[in-house]
Amino acid sequence: MSDVEDTAQTGSISPTAAGSLGTNFLLENVDTDVIEALEALCHWEVASEGAQIFDRTDTRTDVYFIISGSVRVLDHSKSGQEVAFSDIPAGEVFGELSAIDNAARSATVYALEETVLAHVSGDAFVEFLSRYPAMSLLMMTHFVKTIRTLNSRVVGLSSMTNVQRVYSEILNMAEPDPQAAGHWMIPKMPQHMEIAVWAGTTPDTVARSIGQLLKVEIAKRRNKTLYIMDRQRLKDLIQAS
Repeated sequence: MSDVEDTAQTGSISPTAAGSLGTNFLLENVDTDVIEALEALCHWEVASEGAQIFDRTDTRTDVYFIISGSVRVLDHSKSGQEVAFSDIPAGEVFGELSAIDNAARSATVYALEETVLAHVSGDAFVEFLSRYPAMSLLMMTHFVKTIRTLNSRVVGLSSMTNVQRVYSEILNMAEPDPQAAGHWMIPKMPQHMEIAVWAGTTPDTVARSIGQLLKVEIAKRRNKTLYIMDRQRLKDLIQAS
């Protein structure tokens, strides 16, 4: 989870020097000359933090390779609340769905930090997949991973209350406290807006939910660190019907 406080797209995208696609997972078993041929077809850009790469109104079908940095994929609920689906790191791709089916974009993508991207037309990408089976197999594996991740997100968003989703995100962020056996902690608690985007709720709901944890002493806060004093009680709140 990033420390971005607000997802308003205020960044910029500008051309940059060509780089290498060699570290991308799709090209792990592909010959160097093939990689170089794909690189030659790419447009290379750098997106500053907060820059929107595309949204649902985008009619292009380009596929993007993340050379460095990371991006976030999100959509909006009927109420207009932003809901994050995934954060994608360097070495991965995005935008491939529209390249495969020529349909409109299904989400909004923006840069979480300064991010270097290479993008190629959907037609050229599909041609490469058809010519190189190793790429196609890795792409199918990627699709399976994406489907499983989205399925988990949808189930969580649809089966839990707003408060339960906040608690679930807190539980996911927590790590063992090295100073207290059996206790957990979030060393650098994100902004409420950041948690709200992942929980599909509002910052006010996040604030109230955390306040309730502090009130019943399931958690304690010290500076920017949130300490989970009773992880099992937190899990019980998440699983309560």
